[in-house]
Amino acid sequence: MIVRVSDKTHDEMLKPKNGIGKATRIAYEEACKYEGSIKMMAMMSLDSDSTIGYHVHEDDMELYLILDGKPIVNDNGTEEILNPGDLLITEKGQGHSMSNKTNDPVTFLAIIIK
Repeated sequence: MIVRVSDKTHDEMLKPKNGIGKATRIAYEEACKYEGSIKMMAMMSLDSDSTIGYHVHEDDMELYLILDGKPIVNDNGTEEILNPGDLLITEKGQGHSMSNKTNDPVTFLAIIIK
């Protein structure tokens, strides 16, 4: 499942948690319905002309939150270009891959949930 940041509400928070200034929050409620323990959490960088091969998550699930760059992802056989802020949710039993065909690295947060 692809969650586009352009479809999300950007909430402005003034003095967050009694702090100073403001912060903008983009909540990904779609990811909150899953339960489990975090098996792996990493900030990843995928170099130009590099790929993460297609694989199926048999016993866990994975979230990719794109931080920088425009990767092409295969979401269960459907290819899409993602933008910073977009979220790819790969549930248990589903598969995905990622390729970077740009000249700049793609940076993303990867979380595997058992």
